[in-house]
Amino acid sequence: MLKGDISNELPKRVIVVVDTFIDIDVQVKKQFKVIPVSKKVETFNRSTLSRLYVFSQRVGYTLELVSFSHTEEQLEELVNKLDKKGTNPFRYFTVYEAIDHLVQELPYRPEVIGVLDLPTRLLRYGHWGMDFSQL
Repeated sequence: MLKGDISNELPKRVIVVVDTFIDIDVQVKKQFKVIPVSKKVETFNRSTLSRLYVFSQRVGYTLELVSFSHTEEQLEELVNKLDKKGTNPFRYFTVYEAIDHLVQELPYRPEVIGVLDLPTRLLRYGHWGMDFSQL
């Protein structure tokens, strides 16, 4: 809104991949002291989430959460956990089957200014690839 005029401009958006702020640990416990059972434990990197929240508030960009390894239900549960902890900077979340599906969709999304991902996968996104040094 500029001087009382309603604007049709799309808000700028940064896509954030789940792997940038989740640490996955595999814990192995022995059941009945013989059978090893592994359990995947996901922990949030709170400093990264805080940095994303401050970035979105300071610059005014909308953040979208994207995952390639979670299902829709798992990602919704993860967003609900973030809401309960009070550190949810994301307004939207989407599940993609593979990185290539996201890469193919990027040219058709003019509101996206970048994709925040791990440094090992940044080249796949072309000029949309972002890391934390660019925030």
